[in-house]
Amino acid sequence: MFSAMSSTVTATVVQASSVFYGTPATLDKAERFLKEAAELGSQLVVFPEAFIGGYPRGYNFADQSPRGKESFRKYHASAINVPERIFLFLSKYSFPFLKCYRF
Repeated sequence: MFSAMSSTVTATVVQASSVFYGTPATLDKAERFLKEAAELGSQLVVFPEAFIGGYPRGYNFADQSPRGKESFRKYHASAINVPERIFLFLSKYSFPFLKCYRF
């Protein structure tokens, strides 16, 4: 059964791209967005799907040429496992800036 909540949650929706093939740079970017959202009073920050690791739109990983194989290698190297230190970094990092609510 659904019950309406009486409290308001301030949310920030991040509409940004990742730094493709650059997970560390993407994490730096996420950190800046989290800090800014916290300064604005956000309690929830939502990032795009596949923000960490990137989304390979337009890439053909079936391409077996040296260029295609190198593209796939870079994309694979940018991927993360969950949980992994990057995931743990993000979850630990967000708590000092954002108030967490249990729904």
